[in-house]
Amino acid sequence: MQAIERALVSFFEQVAKKDLVRLATLKQEKRFTVDEDRWYFTLPDLHRFLQHRDALFGGIDYRQFRQLIFNSPINQTTKLYGAEIVIADNLGKVDTSRYALVWHAKDGR
Repeated sequence: MQAIERALVSFFEQVAKKDLVRLATLKQEKRFTVDEDRWYFTLPDLHRFLQHRDALFGGIDYRQFRQLIFNSPINQTTKLYGAEIVIADNLGKVDTSRYALVWHAKDGR
């Protein structure tokens, strides 16, 4: 697994684990919505967010990022923590549809 893929999987793992610092950062972003049981995002917004947070993501364009998202084991990792990524609003195109990381496990947070 390449460093950028590890960074992406680690990011989603932190969100799936409801890391308080990571969730606070996501809640501060106007482009995201974080509810009690899910975090909503679009792929272009996530790409921009990660580009500003990690130099690894600053080195790839959106097309490369999208390919990385679809080829990495994100859902397998998030499922280990009782979460999964779903299509929340299917608008017919990957770039405009809205996705959600849904927490199925209740851990009191």
